[in-house]
Amino acid sequence: MAKYSFKFKLKIVHDYSSSQGGTPFLAKKYGFKNNSQIRKWINSYKELG
Repeated sequence: MAKYSFKFKLKIVHDYSSSQGGTPFLAKKYGFKNNSQIRKWINSYKELG
């Protein structure tokens, strides 16, 4: 089972897309140690939709 649900990932990507903050801000907001995972989700979303 995935560590993070698809719905959670999509919420973060949508927050980023709607200018709710950059990846460092979103990482801090959602309790990540750094923003690398969020950047991966954003890049995947851009590539695959």
